Amino acid sequence: MKTNKKHGFVRILTAMALSVLAVFVVYSIINDSINIRESQEKYEELKKQTESVEEQNEQIQTYLEDDAYLDKYIEDMARDKFGFANSDERIYYVIPASVE
Repeated sequence: MKTNKKHGFVRILTAMALSVLAVFVVYSIINDSINIRESQEKYEELKKQTESVEEQNEQIQTYLEDDAYLDKYIEDMARDKFGFANSDERIYYVIPASVE
């Protein structure tokens, strides 16, 4: 009788240990899948940013190859980044209507 009870207890412990192990494995797989998806999204975002920077670098390289383009680049940067304008120009700002 004691042997049967002992074997039954060992079987229950083994089943519990396997259940805990199975839950841990499933949790790990799900967690890893989530991390992989997040990493892929971050990679795609960084890839887009890299492409944008490469395009800007190509544009700057074009401006630097010729002094006439360099002057145009400086003028474009003054307009776009700092809001400058020539003395005979006016800058208009469009303010969207508020939605109520």
